[in-house]
Amino acid sequence: MSSLSKKLVGAVALLVCLLVLVFYFGRQHDFDKAKQQSAIQASQLSHYFSSELARFATIPSLVSANNLVKSFVSNNKVGEQAVNYYLEDIQRASGASDVYLMDLTGSVIASSNWQVDYTFLGSNFAFRPYFYLAKNKQKVAYFALGMRSSERGFYFSEPVIEDGKVIAVVSLKVNAKKFEQDRQLLNTSQSTHFYISLPDSVIVMSDVASWRLTSLNKLSEQEMANLIDSRRYLSHIPERLAYSGQALSENVALQRIMLNDKRASFVAASQNIDIIQARATVLVDISHLSAAQIPRLLWFCVFYVVVAALIHMSMVRFAGYKKLLFSRHSLEQEVIERTQALEKAQKALIQTAKLATIGQLSAGINHEINQPLSAMNTYLVSAKRLLIKGDIARASENLVLVQSLIERVHKIVAQLKHFSKPSQTQLRQHSLAQMLKNALMIASAQLKQDAVTIKSAAIDEHISVWVDSVKFEQVLVNVITNASQAMSECYQRELSFELELFDNRVKLSILDTGPGIDQHALGNIFEPFYSTKTSNGLGLGLSISRQIIDSFNGRLSAHNRPAGGAQFIITLQTNKETQ
Repeated sequence: MSSLSKKLVGAVALLVCLLVLVFYFGRQHDFDKAKQQSAIQASQLSHYFSSELARFATIPSLVSANNLVKSFVSNNKVGEQAVNYYLEDIQRASGASDVYLMDLTGSVIASSNWQVDYTFLGSNFAFRPYFYLAKNKQKVAYFALGMRSSERGFYFSEPVIEDGKVIAVVSLKVNAKKFEQDRQLLNTSQSTHFYISLPDSVIVMSDVASWRLTSLNKLSEQEMANLIDSRRYLSHIPERLAYSGQALSENVALQRIMLNDKRASFVAASQNIDIIQARATVLVDISHLSAAQIPRLLWFCVFYVVVAALIHMSMVRFAGYKKLLFSRHSLEQEVIERTQALEKAQKALIQTAKLATIGQLSAGINHEINQPLSAMNTYLVSAKRLLIKGDIARASENLVLVQSLIERVHKIVAQLKHFSKPSQTQLRQHSLAQMLKNALMIASAQLKQDAVTIKSAAIDEHISVWVDSVKFEQVLVNVITNASQAMSECYQRELSFELELFDNRVKLSILDTGPGIDQHALGNIFEPFYSTKTSNGLGLGLSISRQIIDSFNGRLSAHNRPAGGAQFIITLQTNKETQ
């Protein structure tokens, strides 16, 4: 046998083994999915029935407590028509089939269907368990066939009690078809079926008509006699359904049932419906589970053929490469050299990325701390002159100011590092006047350089705002220096402040006499990396400032003044309670 034939036989054998595994695991996956689907839908179906039946079960209580009904029974059935109308209104409002009132002999003395030919008036239901149990002061939920209509229905009854004695029984009937006709409310798909069975193994409800009023188990003679005596199913004798079951877990079973004259296999999950002592079962059809694997096997075959072809082509190419190389050693050497070159290129790329990041951060830091550095330079020059003059005290004051500015620069750099990373803000009440004074001190060098006149604001020292002082001063410095730079080429250079107090909030306006903000830039100036400066601007300052003010539960906005210039408005709260 040739080498090619051996490879072909091996590939086919491998394919067969893999197909067996795909079939097994695929079938098991679909089976587990069917179990999960049946369990979920059984729980939903049980919840639906329980909630709906519980709603109907409360109605007899309302009727039995009605004074009109009690008066009617106590006064020898005086006012019959009014009670009939009342029961008719209850029946229509609730969606029940019938609501009727029986005396202590079981005879119907008032009914919601009083006006139709098949009215219950005069009928006697004393043999029904829902009557004699309610007569003994029990609340009853019971399934039975209607004596006249032979329709399947749920009966809810309750005694009418006056002065501690039962004087009548109220009963309500709900037709079972009401629930079977709405698959969407039952939350079952077209590929699934359901049935409701009682403790006597009789299926009383199902979306499959042929299953209704059949028995899951073979009834003994005694069980059959009990069914006939109870007259629950009238003269109907439940036939045994062609059914077999095998438990898979506590509430899940594998069932085989006749469906459309064929024996079908289902994964069935069951849940109790306690209010009527029944069991709801949802069945997911798995009869075609094996056939459903065929598309999966076909797709796997296609995938296998494609992969095998690619592997074969790769092997052919590899063989061709081997013939072109002089020796195995030269091939390995070339691979090693190329690997080393790739590693060097990767290292260079990583280093370039690091340098680009460092450059970007440096530009941002320069943007934020330029003014404090300028102020430090001014104070250091002044300190040198004072030392030459021998004025040690004033020189020391300048050095203390320089030290505070250095600490502030460190804090500003730390804030820039966390521009895109949320950080916990330490909010306290701080004097607005003091923080504005500190900000003007930091920006004084820039203001002096641009020859800007400061129109001092009359701010009471007792006015405080709920902020982080370092971050808020950073915002003030940024807005003030921006205004100073904007006015650097204007004839009138005046910076002023306005203050308004309202509803435990403070509105601080910073106004300049510069050229204002271009209309097209008003909507973008607070966006990251948007700058109106032609150089030396990253566009981070105002974006960071807005982020800081937002963290104080405040607001930062910008407008153009009617008389010319820009107006930046900072709104803050004065205490924590308004957060």
